[in-house]
Amino acid sequence: GELLERACRAIDHRGPDADGIWFDEGAGIGIAHRRLSILDVSPTGAQPMVSDDGAVVLVFNGEIYNFRELRAELETSGHRFRGHSDTEVLLHLYLAHGEAMLDRLNGIFAFALWDKRNQSLFVARDALGVKPLYYAEAAQGFAFASEIKALLCLVPEARELDIASLHRYLSFLWCPGEGTPLRGVRKLLPGEAMVVQGGKVTRH
Repeated sequence: GELLERACRAIDHRGPDADGIWFDEGAGIGIAHRRLSILDVSPTGAQPMVSDDGAVVLVFNGEIYNFRELRAELETSGHRFRGHSDTEVLLHLYLAHGEAMLDRLNGIFAFALWDKRNQSLFVARDALGVKPLYYAEAAQGFAFASEIKALLCLVPEARELDIASLHRYLSFLWCPGEGTPLRGVRKLLPGEAMVVQGGKVTRH
C-alpha cells in the first residue's frame, strides 16, 4: 500500500483532480490511479473502477471515441450504468466480450483490468501508441505504470542502465521497440496486449 501511494504521488501531475488506490492483499495485487476528470466529474467516474459484483477492477488512461455507441449496444443487451464515463463503458465491454473487446475500441488508451475470476491481469495499449505504459518483471512480481519514475517506486532494483537503449534515446530522443534507457523496464508496444498471471507475463 505504501509503495502504491508513493508511485501515485510521483505522477500527481497526470491527474490533479483525484486519486484512488485499490488493493487486494490476498491476491497480492494493488492498483493506483491519478484522475483528470473530463467526461464524468462525479464519483461514478472514479478509478480504479470496480464492477458491481467486485469481480473486475479497471484502471484506464485515455479516451474511447466510440463509447456512446458501445454503451447503447451494451444497454440493449442488459448492461446498466451508474454514470456517464467511457471508463465504465470499457469495464462493461470487458464483462461482455473479454479480451475480444479490443476489436471494438476506437480511441487512444492504456488500461489494465484485474479479473478475480481467473486471477489474471489484462493490459493493453492503443494501436497508435499515444498513451504510454511501462512495465517490469521483478523478483516480487509484475509492475506497470504510465511513467518510469512511478514504476521505479515499485521496483527500484530496475534502475540498471541499458547503455545501447540509452545511446538510441540520446541519438533519436526515443527508444525503438520495447526498450527503455533502463534494462529492467520495457514499454508495451503500440497495439500490444498481454496477460499476467501469478506475477508473470503468460501471453502477449
